Amino acid sequence: MERERFSSRLGLILATVGFAVGVGNFWRFPYITGVYGGGVFLAFYIVMVLLIGIPLLVAEMTLGKAAQKSPVGAYRVLSPGKPWYLNGYIHMIAAILIISYTLPIYAWIIHYFYKTLLGTFAGMGAAEIGVHFDGLIGNPGHVIFLAIINLVLTLAVVLRKLQKGVERIAKILLPFLLLLIVILIIRGLTLPGAMEGVSFYLKPDFSVFTGEAALAAIGQVFFSVGIVMAAAFVFGSYMKKEDSAQLIPNGILIALADTLAAFLAGFMIFPAVFAFGLEPSAGPGLVFVTMPNVFNLMPAGIFWGTIFYLGFYIAAFTSAVAVWEAMIAFFGDEFNFTRTKSALITLVLVVIIGFSSIISMELFEFIDYLENNFFLVFGALFMTIFVGWVWGIDNFSREAAVKKESTKKLWAFLLKFLAPIIIIVLALNLFGIV
Repeated sequence: MERERFSSRLGLILATVGFAVGVGNFWRFPYITGVYGGGVFLAFYIVMVLLIGIPLLVAEMTLGKAAQKSPVGAYRVLSPGKPWYLNGYIHMIAAILIISYTLPIYAWIIHYFYKTLLGTFAGMGAAEIGVHFDGLIGNPGHVIFLAIINLVLTLAVVLRKLQKGVERIAKILLPFLLLLIVILIIRGLTLPGAMEGVSFYLKPDFSVFTGEAALAAIGQVFFSVGIVMAAAFVFGSYMKKEDSAQLIPNGILIALADTLAAFLAGFMIFPAVFAFGLEPSAGPGLVFVTMPNVFNLMPAGIFWGTIFYLGFYIAAFTSAVAVWEAMIAFFGDEFNFTRTKSALITLVLVVIIGFSSIISMELFEFIDYLENNFFLVFGALFMTIFVGWVWGIDNFSREAAVKKESTKKLWAFLLKFLAPIIIIVLALNLFGIV
């Protein structure tokens, strides 16, 4: 299958930002930040994005560009006859899992969007809203119906070619998403008591910072930036060989844009939560239990709540479309399947895993554990070892147009030493060894 290309550098950047900005930013980042103390977690998270998020994202895109293949084929091309291609399968498993087991979340967002629009939560107390969420989880038939709607919308985009599908949807939806976020932030900051939330979010309190919080921040970098989830790898392969000078600037822009989106998501939520005296450390239910309470207490809450869930869905949708594109590239590269055939095979996998996760929350939690504690961690570890020690910094520097010796040494330090050490410490902690 002939390799597709982005129409412009802007198309590449927006599509990759659309992939990175999603459930990890709007759902996971705010509740993790709330649980681990606000400002101090945010500060450490930003440091980790700079130290490992950007290097790993650039490394992943560089491998894709160098080989002009999706992950499995790329490792084969860059290390022929060696078993490194097995790590390509880790990339692809991570990709199919992330768009499959998170299918319930997409359905929940659609549910909350139209229920908020209809004013269902108006007048409900905090306990009733909590019961409503529990009832939603306990109604798999309804959730599957909403998930099917999400899948139809996703397929409508991915069945089109790259430029008319993923690239176009990113160019349309991401500016609109940014507008919605800005509107919600302005509204939240004008609420009485909002500054207490701003202080919680921006003022680091190192007395509440723990090793557990540090490791949670590293894990969140992987989840949010989208390390090892194949899309960045594949989008790198869609770059032209002569565009080497754009690789590192693109990677930095994409990682910083993703970090900005997460930062703004917190700015949307915490001022409003504190303005109404609600609990910032509510955990995974923050956007589905706490935020409806916020909108109930806010003037014109139905309007603001509807905008919030619309923005949430746009962020999640662009991520799913991008990862699905990576799966299509994989089947095209490995088996020479057409876009339609690749999309339908991916659909079967998503339905099997995703619908099972809707029916069983235990399975949802188990796959979440596997994704975040195994596939993302070990996929990233093997990738950085491959780039730093096997493929080599010389090849990386040549492909990424790194010319200054001092810059080359910096990338060598980040990819050969710092990133592997941080990931190994994270892995040892996850498995209870340290």
